[in-house]
Amino acid sequence: MVTVTVFGVAEVVRYSYRLRPGRTAEAALCAEWHRCRFLWNEAVNQQKSGNRPTFGTLSKLLTEARAHSAWLREGSQVAQQQTLRTYAQALTQSFTVKGRGRPVFKARKRSQLSLE
Repeated sequence: MVTVTVFGVAEVVRYSYRLRPGRTAEAALCAEWHRCRFLWNEAVNQQKSGNRPTFGTLSKLLTEARAHSAWLREGSQVAQQQTLRTYAQALTQSFTVKGRGRPVFKARKRSQLSLE
């Protein structure tokens, strides 16, 4: 949103943008989404197995997993950390917000692709 002044009158001008990635960029984004979805599902698995996953413990697990897996190292560490941060926030809200359930597994075919 941009405010433009024309002849002493302020007008608000809005622009909307649409990204249209090419095949290479789309393939890279999908691969990154799969890595982040894997981390989300691993965090859900940690929670269901009785561990208490906090952002700190999940970050340590991410560091260890990236050290052992070239597939995870290929992706963006920032996007992966943000996925774990979002998971930790969702888990905390499941305890504090009434009616909010625990985070669940993200299925490859049923979940919507999203990255932060």
